[in-house]
Amino acid sequence: MKRSYIFTSVFVLLFISVIIVIVICFEAKNGRKEESEASAPFWKTGVVYQVYPRSFRDHDGDGTGDLRGIAEKADYLADLGVGIVWLSPVYESPMVDFGYDISNYTAVDPTFGTMEDFDRLLDELHRRGLKLVMDFVPNHSSNQHEWFIKSEAREGKYADYYVWVDPLRDPDGTAHPPNNWVSEFRGSAWKWSETRQQYYYHEFLAEQPDLNYRNEDVRKDMEAALRFWLDKGVDGFRVDALKFLFETDDVTLDEPVDPNSGTSDPDDPAYLEHIYTTNLPETFQVLAEWRALVDQYPDKVLMAEVYADIEDVMMYYGNDTFPLADFPFNFFLLDNLQNRSLLTGDALKDTISLWLENMPEGKWPNWVLGNHDNERVASRLGEDLVDALNMMLLLLPGTPVTYYGEEIGMINTFISWEDTKDPEGCRWGEEHYEEHSRDPERTPMQWNEGYMAGFTNGSDTWLPVNPNYTEINVAAQEAAEHSSLKVYKELIKLRAEATFRDGDLSFPTHDQYTFSFLRSLEDNPSYLLVVNVAEEDRDINLHHGANLLLPEEATVVLRSSTDETEKTSPGSVVSLIELPLLAGEGILLELP
Repeated sequence: MKRSYIFTSVFVLLFISVIIVIVICFEAKNGRKEESEASAPFWKTGVVYQVYPRSFRDHDGDGTGDLRGIAEKADYLADLGVGIVWLSPVYESPMVDFGYDISNYTAVDPTFGTMEDFDRLLDELHRRGLKLVMDFVPNHSSNQHEWFIKSEAREGKYADYYVWVDPLRDPDGTAHPPNNWVSEFRGSAWKWSETRQQYYYHEFLAEQPDLNYRNEDVRKDMEAALRFWLDKGVDGFRVDALKFLFETDDVTLDEPVDPNSGTSDPDDPAYLEHIYTTNLPETFQVLAEWRALVDQYPDKVLMAEVYADIEDVMMYYGNDTFPLADFPFNFFLLDNLQNRSLLTGDALKDTISLWLENMPEGKWPNWVLGNHDNERVASRLGEDLVDALNMMLLLLPGTPVTYYGEEIGMINTFISWEDTKDPEGCRWGEEHYEEHSRDPERTPMQWNEGYMAGFTNGSDTWLPVNPNYTEINVAAQEAAEHSSLKVYKELIKLRAEATFRDGDLSFPTHDQYTFSFLRSLEDNPSYLLVVNVAEEDRDINLHHGANLLLPEEATVVLRSSTDETEKTSPGSVVSLIELPLLAGEGILLELP
């Protein structure tokens, strides 16, 4: 009897101990999960939404978007579900390049309002849990900046704030630039100053002289500008044109001709290999200094704009002992997929893998489909693919970046030569402006079918509104049963699921016309995204050529708004051996 009692007591104690251990492990696991979610920086969990201020919403009726107009749409941004608003430049500027020529780094241009308007916008976004990231343009200033005016006059410490060089002279005294360097906007990158009797360097427009970062005072002044905005409470910066920050200090060196450029025009920037004017080692040192400064403020982000080969782009991540950008922008979905003919399932898989396979260990990916310098997704790749490509963008592991209007499938607007504003387009002249102008993707946001698409109450707009605004607009898509906007919102909700937040990525099958990826996480649902990139409807056999064992059937979670058939409606069980998809359709499936 006594032995039986002891045995029972021991058994009960062991059972209780096991239960306690299980509970502790479960709570620890959940605690780690909650801690992981809570400690993840905002730029890893949120979607970046680029606002081009001139085109988002005009409050004062002058036809140009402004800060108060953006603030009026804070509820829209919050309801959309994005976490980070990236604001293209609103600094004081002569607007020769629409804000990328800055005349005062710590002032707001009257075009967009006042500093009080900026503070109000920041407050409106923060009250809704949204972050605000500023565009930072450090490579060059405006030639109307006080620094340049003083530098041209050789005044005090400002004398070498910019890159000044003596000319080469012919025997008759005629002045020539010191080398063959070419501007990104065509022609020589050197401009003669009658005042100073020297050339100054400009990577972009002549009105955008390059700053001299070999000057310590320049670096201090730019750090002071960063601190000004950080002290105001902005949540980080997107650093523009970073690879151009330094040039070799030996200006006698000509850059070599690029044998693979495909152009024989010496005024075309593609004509040369830019080995002396891009990605110099000193650039990374200055970026490290900026990263150290930003890290002095809690919960901030530093993003870098770098168009370059994959090996060069990856250098801008830095490493654990030499941190640089939290991430450089991933433009390869833009660069590699410039038109529908280049868009295949294989190309999507290869382009995504290119980044993931080259990214340094422990770093964070990001994905960009459109921006203010490239054709809109619907125009570049097809209106039928808008929802499918947003599915891909928002459900891949990493941070997605959305250009305003892409959530409703805005398309490029035809802009006549007479209405063209973009300096890059203007420099190519009437015959070629359409090939180079960035105006078509910068037209006013289409809010509703009313007057001026709801963008302004004024009599005109800085660029024409797309005539299709009566069909493609926010209000219509909010009211519709199915729309790109509603698909976009559902995708952002799905991103919060553990599988998309922490899950693995694999590519079960892909070919010329089919693209797919699988997101999976132990003890959580697995999701398969399938995209038909063909321009015709197809029945897809996902088992054909698959490198993973897939089930016979799956349940539809979400599909492109173009599909209204009952067979693939959300909640339906569909065959993976014969999956019907419309041209350009994407479908998200939950696997059993």
